[in-house]
Amino acid sequence: MDLQATYTALLCRHRQLVWTLCWARARGDRERCRDLVQDVSLSLWEHFGKLRPEASPFEERAWVAWHTRTVLDHLHRRPSPTLVPLPDNLSASEDHDRETLDELLESLTDTDRQLVQLRLEGYNADEIAEQTGLRRDAVYQRLHRIIERLRKEKR
Repeated sequence: MDLQATYTALLCRHRQLVWTLCWARARGDRERCRDLVQDVSLSLWEHFGKLRPEASPFEERAWVAWHTRTVLDHLHRRPSPTLVPLPDNLSASEDHDRETLDELLESLTDTDRQLVQLRLEGYNADEIAEQTGLRRDAVYQRLHRIIERLRKEKR
């Protein structure tokens, strides 16, 4: 059996394990779970050569579980792509949008207002984190929450 067929057989034998671990991490979000399964499958393929060919079924299952959890932990630490961009409409020139933005900025804490200001000035999350003393993930999360509040206000 060739390498690809061997890998496919391994993935088929342990698909329920991979799906269950991804499902738990996705917290019931089916699309997110599918994305995680795909990321895990790709990583398993990339590292498949590290699994000993003579591994017992128990060792094989343990390796798949360990590797799946490792990939999920790594992905969990990485910010979600939806958190990265700041919408273009934050700098919109329409009066209504500007008023909404001004009201939102006034309602923010000093730290959150500083985050938005730095982001609008073109700083990336790492630079903002360095300037504010926050962790990079905290910067992403706070900016995401601010953006969501703005979107709700515009409705």
